[in-house]
Amino acid sequence: MTRHELHLAAQRAYSATIGRGAITVAVTGTSENARAGALARAIAEAGAGFGKRVLLLTADDDGIGDGTVLDASPDAISNAALEVSHRLHVLAIPRGSELHACVNDNKRLIGAFAALAGSFDAIILDGPAYGRENPVIYTPLTAAAFDAVLLVAEPGVQSRPEFDAICTWLSESGAVISAVILNDAKNPTLAQEFVREARRLKKIWPRFPALVERTIAAWPPLNRYY
Repeated sequence: MTRHELHLAAQRAYSATIGRGAITVAVTGTSENARAGALARAIAEAGAGFGKRVLLLTADDDGIGDGTVLDASPDAISNAALEVSHRLHVLAIPRGSELHACVNDNKRLIGAFAALAGSFDAIILDGPAYGRENPVIYTPLTAAAFDAVLLVAEPGVQSRPEFDAICTWLSESGAVISAVILNDAKNPTLAQEFVREARRLKKIWPRFPALVERTIAAWPPLNRYY
């Protein structure tokens, strides 16, 4: 996805989840190359942009519990979360902390979410993608506690059996996939390729990309993934 497409996807994901009443949203990918982390951050930024107090949880793969987060209490989490922009807070969960244990226990995590309701309007998880070895956050366990689970996939990269195995991995602990989001950076449709090439001429002919986009939108075969 381009930056523009990423922001549009994030706004649509926000509208379909938090906009419909979800408070907690987990995002993960079929692989590291799916760039699920970028989407999770973009959704969190969208929420903050719409006036929500948002907490983005990420895995601190290099960190070791050092007492920064001694427990999973609302005060400890709120104090440890870094406010990176107005209304957007980020917390990297260090391995070995009490919060680390809580995040990997979906029953305890649900209770923690309830306790955090007064501090944050929405909580987004940047969950480690499928295939990550020894992750700080085991995404299937953690995602089972979230209201919505988004899976970012690269069309044309995995075979159907491989994709089914990834879905089984994610649902094995009770997580239910709410939606699959396609990151077509490596496998765009023919229509998207035409539009991207047309944009190269925007400085010479400003209206040309929009003309191409409107024209090919009427041709379904050009808008399919193969």
